[in-house]
Amino acid sequence: MGAFITIIILSGLMSFSIGANDAANALATSYGSKAAKLWLLLALGATFEFVGAVFCSGRVAGGLAYKMLPGLNEMPSHTVEMMMLAVCIASFSFILISSLFGMPISGTHTVIGGLVGAGMAGMTAAAVNWNKFGMTVLSWFVSPILASTLAALLFIVICAFTLGGMGGTNE
Repeated sequence: MGAFITIIILSGLMSFSIGANDAANALATSYGSKAAKLWLLLALGATFEFVGAVFCSGRVAGGLAYKMLPGLNEMPSHTVEMMMLAVCIASFSFILISSLFGMPISGTHTVIGGLVGAGMAGMTAAAVNWNKFGMTVLSWFVSPILASTLAALLFIVICAFTLGGMGGTNE
């Protein structure tokens, strides 16, 4: 029963810290443009974060640790539990502290770093799947480039169809 309560508390702390930091990503444009009231954005954000987590996060959450640290399957369950406890505490602490200082960091990056650190400490550096880690880190550089390119293209198309061009007005 004690382990269950600990998991609930840590899950709550992790969710709180991620919500404090990453929710701004989803809400910023709508709130900044005054497209909707903050209470509505928070209600919608909570609803769709929950739905997304329940229906779409299983592949990411379920396989992340075992893909980054493939040797976890052979480790004693107690050791794996201690490693994941360290990852969880380190992650929510770093995310929450970063949020308190207004630092826009990524919860995903933090958890990946925690997994690698716990893997090196609890196993060895050789136990880390460095190819998977490298591909993950590469995606952190590729995704902003692709997103900014897509946003620029969409902005041009939206302006062309709604404003009569980049500097035009909709009169």
